[in-house]
Amino acid sequence: MNTLIHSQASRRDFVKTSALSALVSMIAARVSGGKTPPSVEDVQRLGGDLPPADFIALFDGLTWANWQHDPHLDGVWEIADGVIRLRTDEPPRVAGKDYNLSTTKKYKDFILMIDWRLTGKPYVKPHQWLMDDGQFHIDAAGQVIMKDNLTWGDSGVFLRGVRAAQINIWCQPCGSGEVGTKFKDTQATKEERMKTMPSVRADKGPGEWNRFIISLRGDRVDVSLNGKDVIQGARVKDIPAEGPVTLQNHKDAVEFRHIFIKEL
Repeated sequence: MNTLIHSQASRRDFVKTSALSALVSMIAARVSGGKTPPSVEDVQRLGGDLPPADFIALFDGLTWANWQHDPHLDGVWEIADGVIRLRTDEPPRVAGKDYNLSTTKKYKDFILMIDWRLTGKPYVKPHQWLMDDGQFHIDAAGQVIMKDNLTWGDSGVFLRGVRAAQINIWCQPCGSGEVGTKFKDTQATKEERMKTMPSVRADKGPGEWNRFIISLRGDRVDVSLNGKDVIQGARVKDIPAEGPVTLQNHKDAVEFRHIFIKEL
């Protein structure tokens, strides 16, 4: 029995090492300019996890392969320690330039797995206060009621490259995963709004890694956050048929890693 267990463990180690070696070879092929190819240890240290079955990696932990990183994004988005990081000391912006970060490829229907964390220093900030029906609390004069809330950043993932299909990353009490700021759509029914609001707050604390699994089929979105289904069957009106995966620049400190996609 011990021999069998040892044999199975050895086989798993061999498969894992072989797969990592293949990933290293892929990354090395993308590294130009005479740089030393990364080792298996480099990939492991940089968090270069292997994609799940049938998924492909959108980020290799080392290069901008698969991403539209134009010169005006230098000093804005950077790769450090195996993550994509948004700097908070970006240079002055140029009018007409897009400072979000998008994939070079456009996608239709897909499942996206992406890890993220907000790394800003927590502080108390007044936030709009959302009611259970997904609308703002307002006072007798019709003014939005603000409520102090602990925050440490804001970002999001735009599906097919559009803000209307944004999966929010934020510190609202309702939690991350909210779709397209639908609560601002006063023409939507309560049922429509509530489908786009997280059913539970599944966020981890400041500086901790979170994992989205986002499914987009047609104009319908499902979102899992840290293993909990927070959005099911939300509809995004007027979403284009295809577009890139876009990481939002909200000027707040955020990092992304382990970005994998499976086209449907």
